[in-house]
Amino acid sequence: MRDHILEAVALSCAVMLSACGGGGGGGGTPQPTVTITSSAANVATNSMATLTWSSTNATACSASGGWTGALAASGSQSVAVAQTSTYSISCTGSGGSGTGSVAVTAYSAPVPTITVNNATILSNNSVTVAWSSTNATACTVTGGSLSSAALSGSKTVAPLTATTTFTISCTNPVFTTAVTASATTTVSPTASLTVNVLAQLPGSPIVDAAGKHYVPDWANPVTVAVPFVYVELDDANQHAVQSGYADANGTAVFPGLDPAASYSVMIQSKISSTTPLVLDFAVLNNNAPISTAQTTFRTRYGVYAASGPSFSPGASGAVSQAVTLTAPDGWDLNSGTLVAANRAAGPFALLASAVLEAQIVSAATGITNPTWRPLTILWSVANKGGLTAPPNNYDQGTVTGSGGFWSQGHKAISTSGTDTGASTVLEDFIYLSGDPTFEAMDLYPTVMTHEMGHFVQSLFSTDASPGGSHGYSDYQDPTLSWIEGNASGISALVMNTPQQRRVGTSSGEIVVGIEDISQNTNNGYPQTWPVGWYQETTVTNFMWTAHSSMGLTTAQTLAPMFSAAWKAGPFLDTIWSYATILKQQNPALAASIDSFSSAHNFVTVGNDEFGSQETHAGNRAAMDVLPPSTTLTIGQTVSICSVGALLEYNKEGNARMLKIVGDGLAHTLTIQGPANTVPILGRNVANVTSGSSTFSFKGAVPVTGLTTTVGECGVVVGEFSTNTTGCGDPNPPAEQCWSVSYQ
Repeated sequence: MRDHILEAVALSCAVMLSACGGGGGGGGTPQPTVTITSSAANVATNSMATLTWSSTNATACSASGGWTGALAASGSQSVAVAQTSTYSISCTGSGGSGTGSVAVTAYSAPVPTITVNNATILSNNSVTVAWSSTNATACTVTGGSLSSAALSGSKTVAPLTATTTFTISCTNPVFTTAVTASATTTVSPTASLTVNVLAQLPGSPIVDAAGKHYVPDWANPVTVAVPFVYVELDDANQHAVQSGYADANGTAVFPGLDPAASYSVMIQSKISSTTPLVLDFAVLNNNAPISTAQTTFRTRYGVYAASGPSFSPGASGAVSQAVTLTAPDGWDLNSGTLVAANRAAGPFALLASAVLEAQIVSAATGITNPTWRPLTILWSVANKGGLTAPPNNYDQGTVTGSGGFWSQGHKAISTSGTDTGASTVLEDFIYLSGDPTFEAMDLYPTVMTHEMGHFVQSLFSTDASPGGSHGYSDYQDPTLSWIEGNASGISALVMNTPQQRRVGTSSGEIVVGIEDISQNTNNGYPQTWPVGWYQETTVTNFMWTAHSSMGLTTAQTLAPMFSAAWKAGPFLDTIWSYATILKQQNPALAASIDSFSSAHNFVTVGNDEFGSQETHAGNRAAMDVLPPSTTLTIGQTVSICSVGALLEYNKEGNARMLKIVGDGLAHTLTIQGPANTVPILGRNVANVTSGSSTFSFKGAVPVTGLTTTVGECGVVVGEFSTNTTGCGDPNPPAEQCWSVSYQ
């Protein structure tokens, strides 16, 4: 038994030694152990952390992860933690290898963000709040009905009744003091409305489908702002709540509106401004008198009005709301017709053109804050011209002539609408046709800006025109050709084109006649209009060429007519006076001006304001037109010939210019004509002895002298027999030569 016991003991011991790795000098080297710690588990980004490590049974150690390099078996080291990192250490020894690691989290300051979808709202409306954060581990979001701990999210809050600030506060393990952000919604009990007023006009003319005519481009209309226009805000009962005039951009603002109320915007065809220009313009509907007892236009007729749809500010919830009110041109694309009842744009487009011209001209006058008289514009869709004789009937919209004219006054309007009253009313007005079967002068601004040009002449220059009917085929009185050509020149500068667009009807189709004054063409076809000092188109072309080809600004082109020399000069308004002063103001352009005049039948080389060197006779005998101005000195008698049939009125040679040299003392001027003539001095029937071939005038002529005209009364005074009743004219010959003495 003993032997077996010993065997058993020996076997047991052998098993135990194997499990213990040997003993008594017979086992292997222990495996290395490694420990590593950080002075902080969480640090601010780019701040320092101290790593401490130790090992056993190790002969060499190295770093990896957030750090690198060989390390001692134990030690410590400071590291800059730029980002969250794991710092590892690996140690080796004869017994093998061992590793250890420690993680350090880097935190930047939390960055919370919060926004609202509306910074301002009306009371009892909601907003949506959106928020997010970075570098945060905990956030709280508050404000109004909002309460959340989410790091990001969005929520529509309960309706607000007061200005509310929404706040997000965030922290992390390093930045324990909360970082906050906020967004505020301002809650207003009232709304504000911005109104923009526009007028619609057809686009530039295009060729019709048949290729026969130019027509308005109805499919591509344009809009223009209506500056300084009257704008009214009405309640549901059409009572005015607020009113005022728009700014220079056609914009009006109405604050303090009840969100629960209903409103509509109404505009009227009148404008008023006080800065930088004082303007008072109105477009009146002369076909609808508001009181036939009234004799002036402003009291007899009313303005046009147009309204937009009703709205309630509370519907959108926005504090600041905007609406654009566009007056339509009246074209129905479906039926292809111009609907009279829908032509709301007409009066407002005319106002826009008037204001634009006032702004451009004011800048060119050289006057600080020039004074503009009130201007009344008579327009309706039924207005037209074409009456063969007076009186004009404004209530019916029928007048003599072309259907477009300016006047500084009129006879008092009778109860039936005719200008036949005994008194004269001083009231600047422009009458414009709107009937497309005659001419629709509202669709393009050619006539409006031309007639406004006459208003400009009377305000800031001089206006000695005989007026009346005139056309491009006429050989005209030199003063008429200047006044009309200059008005068209102003129009060209305002519209920035030499093309004059006139809208009428041909075979039932609304068409556009395009007269290009710079090319003497109508719809592209060359015309046989006279070219010379005796034709208004020459004046217009001269002004346009000075601007477009000679390089003058609009102000420089208009400068001669606004100059002191022009307004004080003892000469009448003519192309010669304009060219002479234009040369004086722009000497470098003398050669260009002379070249233009040479090609257009008037003389500027060596000439003066009186046209003394003119050599072109037009369609008259030279003795009836040249020289354009005859000088008369004290003690002298001269012979001057004029020509023309009765009521020709404003043609070349009808009235001859007479330059009278003065000394400030009283003298007698006598005009003696042949039998059956009635001479007239100037164009006023006060300067005539009715039925007599002799006229005498005694008075003082200023030392600067003056220029007037001499002619036959029945030829010069007017184009209708009613104008010449004061002449007592028998039957004058076609040519009259006058003996004029000055004693």
